[in-house]
This record gives sequence, structure tokens and C-alpha cells, in this order.
Amino acid sequence: MSYRTLSRIPLFRRTVGAVALAAALTGGLTACDLFAPQDTLDIEEASVGSSATVGDVFVGNAVLVTSDDGATANLVVTLVNQGNDTQQVEIVPSGGQSISVSLDPRDTQQLGDPPDDESLVSDLNSAPGSLTTVTVTSGGDSVGLQVPVVTGALPPYGTLTPAP
Repeated sequence: MSYRTLSRIPLFRRTVGAVALAAALTGGLTACDLFAPQDTLDIEEASVGSSATVGDVFVGNAVLVTSDDGATANLVVTLVNQGNDTQQVEIVPSGGQSISVSLDPRDTQQLGDPPDDESLVSDLNSAPGSLTTVTVTSGGDSVGLQVPVVTGALPPYGTLTPAP
């Protein structure tokens, strides 16, 4: 096709052809999301711990870190108040004492990093590698999380074991 051939095609037809080609390419190149599943609709846990939402409080990545004997553990968990009111959160590990936390509106609090008296759970009757129930209550709602018990032998938990 030479320049003379292009000049014989009316300008209107060339413009319409270019627009049609651009529309076809745009639709073909961006419509792949029409049939592909959206992975962001289903959030999968990419960590060892358990997560849940209790009322307006998000409980994230709860895990019990213990020494080899498994008698005492450190509860490592992130609590996020997603509401506009102060929330009282009560955490009760199976066989352990109750832990109470007050969260201001839109506040985030992490327990157990570093280990302290508030996050220590004594009389834990679960061996490392097992799951134990931790009940979290807030705003009248309650959920029982199956929380893994791990040891400090795993690299990210080495500094989170309870002091002997």
C-alpha cells in the first residue's frame, strides 16, 4: 500500500477504522478480568496464627509461643478496634487466666511482643504443635479461636518465648 493508495481513502473512513481498531485492542487487552476469579475477594491467612472479627474488634494472627515444656506460653496477638467507640476485650485461653484489654476507637494494640506479665498464659495444657481454644469476647459477641501452639525454635518466634 503506497502513500497514493492511503490518500485515496477518505479521511473519515481512516479515522473510523483507527477508532475501531483502538476500541478492539482496548477491549481485548483489558477484559481478561471479566472471566478470571478475583483473589482479593477471599482473604487467606498467610501466617501461622488464627484471625477473626468479634464485634468491632479484629483479632489478628493469634499464636501461643511456648518453651519446650509447654507449661507457660506467651500469647502474641494484634487487636484492632474498627469501631468508633471504646471496646473492652476479654481473652481467655483454654485452662488459662483471663486477659482484659481496653481499646480506644480506631486503636491497634499488640500483645506479647515483647513478652510481659499481661500476655503470659500459665497452666497451658497443650503441647507445641497442637491447637488450643482461645475465647475472645467483645461487645457482647464471642468467638472461640483455634490458636496454634509453637515453640521459639521457629525463627520468627525465637524472641517471643516466655522467660524461664
